[in-house]
Amino acid sequence: MGTRVSQTPIVDAARFRRALGRHAAGVVVVTGPGPVGMTATSLTSVSLDPPLVSFCVNRESTTWPDLREAPYFAVNVLGSGQAALAARFAGRGIDRFAAPTRWRSGPYDVPILAGVAAHLVCEPYDTIALGDHWLVVGLVVGSELGDSGEPLLYHHGRYGRFDPHT
Repeated sequence: MGTRVSQTPIVDAARFRRALGRHAAGVVVVTGPGPVGMTATSLTSVSLDPPLVSFCVNRESTTWPDLREAPYFAVNVLGSGQAALAARFAGRGIDRFAAPTRWRSGPYDVPILAGVAAHLVCEPYDTIALGDHWLVVGLVVGSELGDSGEPLLYHHGRYGRFDPHT
């Protein structure tokens, strides 16, 4: 793998975005000391041994430079009732940690958001430039389950709930 050598045409950005909009993704808020934080919908488990997770960040993110310098960060897995919190951390020009955001200082001074389904405390493991994003990999050094067992999902440009079928 590596640099693309094929001459096969690639899909345009608008069509690609519409196709991926049909894929439901869990929503997280990545937080670091400062406090700083941002919403992400690209969390993925990478490895069990060692325990690694990854998420992607747009290279033009104004939050990423501060998070990138953090010696630790937290991945706050949002619960189904936290759409407003996801939107707040996706917004610009506001103090994301001011009221009504509820949070506490967790291990290594990383902000832990209240009411989340779970949180993972991570040490930076690797950061790779890919296209117009950074792929960020974190080594999970701590985790805790929250009260909310149902995840917040992002689908077709909107936040929603998981509806389990038996």
